[in-house]
Amino acid sequence: MRFLKFLSVVILGIGITACNGEQSLQEYYVENQNNKDFVAIDIPASMLTNMGSLDDAQRRTLETVKKVNVLAIPKKAENIEKIENEKLNVANILKDEKYQLLMRYGSGDTRVEIYFTGEEEAVNEIILYGFDENRGMGLARVLGDEMNPGDILALVKSMEKGDIDLSGFSGLNGLFAERVQ
Repeated sequence: MRFLKFLSVVILGIGITACNGEQSLQEYYVENQNNKDFVAIDIPASMLTNMGSLDDAQRRTLETVKKVNVLAIPKKAENIEKIENEKLNVANILKDEKYQLLMRYGSGDTRVEIYFTGEEEAVNEIILYGFDENRGMGLARVLGDEMNPGDILALVKSMEKGDIDLSGFSGLNGLFAERVQ
């Protein structure tokens, strides 16, 4: 009988310490993926680009990526307050020490922050969080195995320069094409 009481106390203690009440980015994503205010897109790595258009280094980098989860709120006149609240929610989640800031940049009304989880040379998740005061807010989780942040950033730069064919994603650009005046 004493053993059962002891075991119950241990299990209860583990349960209380494991549930610290802080929301993770994954929980935030799952909680909001069906919310009508958000646009949620899950993209397997195989759909990111035409592998034939990549050089060997780009191909090796992309092979470390499993999938990309995108969660966005396009700005509309009726959801301005919602976006501000969600920016605060995401900022609070990203304060957790497991999310390490890799880069922050922005100008004017636009801001982008890049975080990662895992070890610097073996990253499991890269988080891109950004907002534009006129277009909305977006959050992308790049999930993979032992990704190298430097290699991922080089791949992103190649995509930005147009070195990699991303024509399959032309429809995504329309999400934020309209500006709210």
